[in-house]
Amino acid sequence: MDLVNSLNDRLLFAVPKKGRLHQACLDLLHGSDIQFHRHSRLDIALVKNLPLALIFLPAADIPTFVGEGRVDLGITGRDQVAEHEVLTPPTATTGVVEVLDLDFGKCSLQVQVPQKGELTKPEDLIGKNVVTSFTNLAEQYFRKLEWAQTGAQTNGDASPAKLKTNIKYVGGSVEAACALGVADGIVDLVESGETMRAAGLKAISTVVDSSAILIKSKHPSDPSLVELITARIKGVISKPLLAP
Repeated sequence: MDLVNSLNDRLLFAVPKKGRLHQACLDLLHGSDIQFHRHSRLDIALVKNLPLALIFLPAADIPTFVGEGRVDLGITGRDQVAEHEVLTPPTATTGVVEVLDLDFGKCSLQVQVPQKGELTKPEDLIGKNVVTSFTNLAEQYFRKLEWAQTGAQTNGDASPAKLKTNIKYVGGSVEAACALGVADGIVDLVESGETMRAAGLKAISTVVDSSAILIKSKHPSDPSLVELITARIKGVISKPLLAP
């Protein structure tokens, strides 16, 4: 089968290929009677009972593909959509539309500092080193703090003033940055808080609250099929609410 050409007449649905949302997404698809078999090493799976193809992508990339209309539907975290939209603001024709909050994968992107340190509020990190995987949201957050502190948004011209806070990107194990002396504070996702506490950290502010969401393109290839899939997923996530 020519897998690439077989996608031409199918709605494309992006789901996280790994990470904290992956298994819950697979369970949701199963409960929605979206029948597929994913061959090993392939990130595309054709759905057997609907003109649909699943595209397995990193959760952070899904807002880009959906926002550009390359993919019709997607599941990712609200934090990932927010991170994407800082750098690529939506327009009338681009960007994503949030369809449903899926009520799983709940977490918060928080500013964290060492428990035993002298830093007690996010303003204490201005001018210091902050490590994160969410550099766009972190830069936006600290820029607003710096504006509030100086009372000005620009340096006298059209461009924003240079950020005093040094934001560094780390792709994983962000919570170790302070202990290793790489950072004075971090911006990282917190679910239960156990990892944060084990690393000797405490949260001092929340940048954004997040959960898994269903998003769609502003111009999906088959709006009626989008509605059908949305209805099925809505039926699955509403079942616990109806249970006695």
